Amino acid sequence: MVNDLLITENIPARDLVHRKLREAILSGQFEPGQRLLERELVERMGVSRTPIREALCKLEQEGLVNTVPYKGPIVAVPTVEEARQLYEVRASLEGRAVALFTERSDDTTVERLVRRHSGDEAGRLLEQRNAEGILAANNAFHAVVTSGCGNPLLQSMIQNMYNRIVLLRIDSLFHHGRHPRAISEHRAIVRMIGRRNTEGARRLAEQHVMSAWGEVHEHMISRVGR
Repeated sequence: MVNDLLITENIPARDLVHRKLREAILSGQFEPGQRLLERELVERMGVSRTPIREALCKLEQEGLVNTVPYKGPIVAVPTVEEARQLYEVRASLEGRAVALFTERSDDTTVERLVRRHSGDEAGRLLEQRNAEGILAANNAFHAVVTSGCGNPLLQSMIQNMYNRIVLLRIDSLFHHGRHPRAISEHRAIVRMIGRRNTEGARRLAEQHVMSAWGEVHEHMISRVGR
């Protein structure tokens, strides 16, 4: 693990340090609440303090790091209230992305999406209780829609929401009761997209995200109570 953060690529140090630290946080190499000590990072990454500080500052702006008095930078630990706010913003952003995708995508792209998410593949994954396959299909669905919305800034904002939600260390799709609902919700969104019903697709996309929040909220409350 020590060598995972070592800087060896020939790109600006501040950019590479930022990328590697973000990847380490999102992958769980650094856990929520863990201190990010400059001297340890300097030693592990083989760079000076300046790019470390610049990267930590940028990660704090992205919501992945918090600076705590007398402790310094730590990996952010989202509260239930902060998580609610993240999901509400994500719902609005994804709703808009789905609306733009519905308006802007060509017929071939829409038909491909409809075929992929209206078939029997999701049913087979459910029968097999293939949680990883369902999660991959879910991620692929959201990736197609956000990348095809025609707004790179919106896509970047949604990705930032995903990154911050990763810190919760909870995925609503790992609640098996959520699997069939999520697949049903995807199919409903896709039907609206296929009909070029922009407002209907947007509304269902927002409801889909907030439905996931319901599962996450329940899990967070139960985890706090333990």
